[in-house]
Amino acid sequence: MIMQHTRPKKTPFYATFRFFELLYHGIVREVRKKHRTPIIGLASDILQSAIYVIFFLMFMNLMGMRQPQIRGSEILYIMTGVFLFLVHIRAIGAVMGTRGPLNPMNLHSSMNSILNILAASLATVYIQVVAFIILMFASNVLFERIEIHNIRGFAFAFFIAWLAGVAIGNLMLSLSVFFPKMMKIISQTFQRINMVFSGKFFLANTIPQSKFWMFAWNPLFHVIDYCRDAAFINYTATRTNINHALWVTLGIFVVSFMIDHWARKYASESWKSRS
Repeated sequence: MIMQHTRPKKTPFYATFRFFELLYHGIVREVRKKHRTPIIGLASDILQSAIYVIFFLMFMNLMGMRQPQIRGSEILYIMTGVFLFLVHIRAIGAVMGTRGPLNPMNLHSSMNSILNILAASLATVYIQVVAFIILMFASNVLFERIEIHNIRGFAFAFFIAWLAGVAIGNLMLSLSVFFPKMMKIISQTFQRINMVFSGKFFLANTIPQSKFWMFAWNPLFHVIDYCRDAAFINYTATRTNINHALWVTLGIFVVSFMIDHWARKYASESWKSRS
């Protein structure tokens, strides 16, 4: 007698559990991508962040770009710019690296583009948060006591900088299905432009009105200024608006998901040859 085995019915609880299980393994895979030992890979990312902070601190002191308008920790001033800049551009790079519907990981039945994007972006923010905590602790112990005036506002700015990076990366990823080489160039150019126009070197309140438009288009510029407003009790952001960054991020997400939904219907394995 032949017995027919049926698969157990998938409940919403099982589907949710399975989703978060796959997400967890995807995050671990992304964190361990650079090195087999996760601690060494994490230490490498922390060292890179520390080098950024030290470099910009030396650069600003050598070029005489210290900001007398803010009374407080100069290290915190650098970190509010550097870490938001890093989490933003690395989120863009991480999402771009998933390759969307053409990712080989999508050949597995349980994987999809959303899982890959979430895993890559969450791994990025995890590494940057750990790096920031460790460097803040080291700065408190070795140099000076650092206090953040509004820790909730600071964390919110960090989250929005990351979310804006995910949105922009997702838009570029969606378009890269059709224009792979062009979008790689645009992605690299955008990240280089953000080195200056993110506002991590300058205070928004001190930028001349004639040049303000060069920075105002960038959502990261508004987020960094909001972050400094939260971090320092002696600074108030009067020329930027965090709502600008929120609405731009939301708009980019909507457009990117519309393009991605259309691209998934027509994505072909042969398109990889163009990348």
